[in-house]
Amino acid sequence: MSKLEENDPIPRPGSVEYKFLFGTYEEQQRILKNWKRMNKFFTIPFYKIGIIPLTPLRKVFLLLYTKGRKTGKQRITPLEYRRKDGIIHVVAGRGRKAHWFKNLIANPNSVKIKVGFRKFEARYQILENVSDKVELLQWYVKKFPRDAKFLFGWDSKSDDPEKTDLSGFAKLIEIVQFHPKE
Repeated sequence: MSKLEENDPIPRPGSVEYKFLFGTYEEQQRILKNWKRMNKFFTIPFYKIGIIPLTPLRKVFLLLYTKGRKTGKQRITPLEYRRKDGIIHVVAGRGRKAHWFKNLIANPNSVKIKVGFRKFEARYQILENVSDKVELLQWYVKKFPRDAKFLFGWDSKSDDPEKTDLSGFAKLIEIVQFHPKE
């Protein structure tokens, strides 16, 4: 058995997801404020003027365009995504509390995605089955262990994707698949 117990819950203390899901209200607000500031002054402008699509970050971040559920205004949210089997996957780490997720649900026909230089209307599907989420998380920790460490405390030296119970974490988050509208 590894130095970390198999039942050691994911997300682990100190990770971003842990703070989002179990941190104090003040911690959560501080993280959101910092991310909103970074998105407003860095990620969105640099994406729009074409700098991020020229860098390796184009394979990590997309822009999600939704219609605000309260205001009706267009909202732009940079999100980490991963492409598996040609399908774009995005994790709502705050689950159904994420504002972009609420906007998506409220206005499902007003969704656009910009990946690199390509912008398209999209439809989405929420993964409801916990075993499907666990399978995607297992793939993620194998393919992107450093990102998994930062986001939810994965330890690639000690954790085994096949033995670590990811089902509890899978129940806390939402995973959305995006497809181009046809």
